Amino acid sequence: MHDHVCNPQTLEEAWRRVSVKGGAAGVDRQTVAEIKASGVDGFLAELRHELESGQYLANVIRRVYIPKGKDGKRPLGIPTLKDRVAQMAVKLIIEPLFEADFLDCSLGFRPKRDNKEAAQLVHKYTNTHEWVVDVDLKSYFDTIDHDALLALVKRRVGDKRTLWLIKQWLRAGILEDGVVTTPARGTPQGGVLSPLLSNIYLNEVDKLWHGNPSVKLVRFADDMVLLCKSEAQARWVLRTLRKQLESLKLTLNEEKTKIRHVRESFDFVGFTYREAFSRKHGRWVRIKYPRAKSMQKIRDNIKSTVKAIPTGTGLSEVITVVNRKLRGWAEYFKIGNSYEASLEITEFACKQLRIFWRRHKNRKDTQCGRIWPNNFFYGRGLVYVPYLLKN
Repeated sequence: MHDHVCNPQTLEEAWRRVSVKGGAAGVDRQTVAEIKASGVDGFLAELRHELESGQYLANVIRRVYIPKGKDGKRPLGIPTLKDRVAQMAVKLIIEPLFEADFLDCSLGFRPKRDNKEAAQLVHKYTNTHEWVVDVDLKSYFDTIDHDALLALVKRRVGDKRTLWLIKQWLRAGILEDGVVTTPARGTPQGGVLSPLLSNIYLNEVDKLWHGNPSVKLVRFADDMVLLCKSEAQARWVLRTLRKQLESLKLTLNEEKTKIRHVRESFDFVGFTYREAFSRKHGRWVRIKYPRAKSMQKIRDNIKSTVKAIPTGTGLSEVITVVNRKLRGWAEYFKIGNSYEASLEITEFACKQLRIFWRRHKNRKDTQCGRIWPNNFFYGRGLVYVPYLLKN
């Protein structure tokens, strides 16, 4: 297996995938652009030599924090480019082995699976399973037990050199505020291999519930819901799940883990699900629409993007940038009841463009709606989001 990891074709494909994503530099501050300038072939040859000779050692991981919710922060680990390429090479070789074991209820960070499929599956199940166990794991990526994870990896990976590489990445030091610490548990979010390792770990949960005729599990990475047919069943599911997670040395976030009836609403992969009365069908139906956090995220994204554009930029260029944001939002949320939300996003985009154009024209008055109404921006190419939902 290690020979396949070191194969030049594997390393070239690993570099292609890593370089396309770009990303921030690790502790060595080396960027994709710098490697391209100095020579990719030399970079890969050096990495191959280190891997084949056993001289490869994982670098320290740079820890940064990204916003999470209104006031929270999520830790993100940034390995060096060399480590990211090496991790990708290992992933390319071992992922197919574990894909053979993974179940259909797991939809996060897997080939040909995505969050839209997870959203549709949950929507489908809510029509027959009205009670929801809304699960939240406490600091999942930071609490994965290394020994337990490596034992699960060994079921499919017998090559000692490949296992040694994975162990190195799990136990690599974390640099934060100038201090390096060695983690006893966890796999840093941001590592190329982390999503696959997390799926290997939680596959043990999947196996307990997959195929159960009355309980439906849908999992996207560490986000999961279990849909049940009665409240009593939901309470039994939660008790059983809690014991299973304890055996994996994982902990439920008790404040956020709830049992709900679908009429109370719950959130999953960017959507809010709830029960609503349909005048068209004359009965109660299940609907899904963009959750409040998803709406705030796209608003913040549009606002910060437009604000960062130099005021001397032409309006058509700004609209092109905004349109990319709007199309991306619509492409995902068109599978839900998103018409009302699309009107709000369209109006917000026009408002931000109006603010930009006022600064561009150096006008002091803030009431520019009459001078530049929404149609002014539509006429210059701004997409009307409700139309995107139909395509």
